[in-house]
Order: sequence, then structure tokens, then C-alpha cells
Amino acid sequence: MKIVNKRKFAIRVIEILVILITIVLTIKAIKYANQIRGYKAFGGEYLIPVLGWILVIIIDAIYENYLRKQNRKNIKNRRK
Repeated sequence: MKIVNKRKFAIRVIEILVILITIVLTIKAIKYANQIRGYKAFGGEYLIPVLGWILVIIIDAIYENYLRKQNRKNIKNRRK
């Protein structure tokens, strides 16, 4: 498999790492919160995956914005 776009590949790897870290962190946070409370309950620790999802969306938006700037720069250079 040949990687054509190295930046896009790096962004996808970062997104996968964020997802994996989010999963591990959620599991640990649930165990810790239940241990501290002394009983099972639903709290803010269940929102950690949502924060990970938002982080992935932000990373993707930054990358898309970067691509748009590059395309504008290339179009301006072609016109000259």
C-alpha cells in the first residue's frame, strides 16, 4: 500500500489515537468513579467519548481549512 497523501494519513492516525485514548480513558474513569462513589451510577465520565468525538471533528475541520488555503494559494500562483 502506497501512501499518497502523507498529511491526510497523519491526520487519520491522530484521529484513531484520539479514539483509542478516549475509549481507554472512559473505561478507567467509569471504574474510578464507581469506586469513589461506592455504587454504580451514571455521571460525567460517560461524556468523555463525546469530547473525543468533538476533538476529532475539530482536527478534521482544521485540516480541511488548511487544504482550502493551499488550494487558494495554488490558484493565485497559476493566474500569475
